[in-house]
Amino acid sequence: MARARLVKPTLFTNEILGALPVAARFLFVGLWCLADKEGRLEDRPLRIAAEIFPYDHRIKVDELLTALANGGFIYRY
Repeated sequence: MARARLVKPTLFTNEILGALPVAARFLFVGLWCLADKEGRLEDRPLRIAAEIFPYDHRIKVDELLTALANGGFIYRY
């Protein structure tokens, strides 16, 4: 069964997230679709890129994940 994820309007006005590149913001939302109920998934940038950005190989997902982690939006372990 597919999981439904909701986006709250405050996502679009978050100043810290808004300072990141558009691709990082799109990645952040895309991660919700890949994560389990506790919000966890394997830290595999190539696989994540294939799932969220299948048609754009220029996007450097590992760098964007690091930017999201530095902003406190995700934890990498």
